[in-house]
Amino acid sequence: MKKMFLFGGIVIALLIAIFAVSNIEQKEETKTDYYTNKISLDDIRKNIQEKKDQTIYFYQTSCPHCHKVSPIIVPMAKDMNIDMKVIDLENEPKAVWDEFKITGTPTTIHFKEGKEVSRIEGEQPKDEFKKWFTQNKK
Repeated sequence: MKKMFLFGGIVIALLIAIFAVSNIEQKEETKTDYYTNKISLDDIRKNIQEKKDQTIYFYQTSCPHCHKVSPIIVPMAKDMNIDMKVIDLENEPKAVWDEFKITGTPTTIHFKEGKEVSRIEGEQPKDEFKKWFTQNKK
């Protein structure tokens, strides 16, 4: 009987330890906010009208693909000195999606002189994003 209590106590202790470690890992993952360099739709439109160069990352907070891509491309853009702005399309009407021809998220578009010159959509290998950013540096 003592062995069963000892075994049960060990199992419970292990489960508690696993739970604690997984909670710590989840908290560390959520600490980084990849969506701090935000831009409004009005500012995007204004920059297009003024024929400014800009790189915009369109995402949705509920998009699982965005959750995978953001930790790759946001730091990459920063490391490459690209001022990539981000905008959440989560609650935007379909007209906004149509305006920028967004068919899904994540989508990153580079505008040069107010016109779209390139875009990359969906989940891609890290090398593809790096190649795309290199080709679209100002």
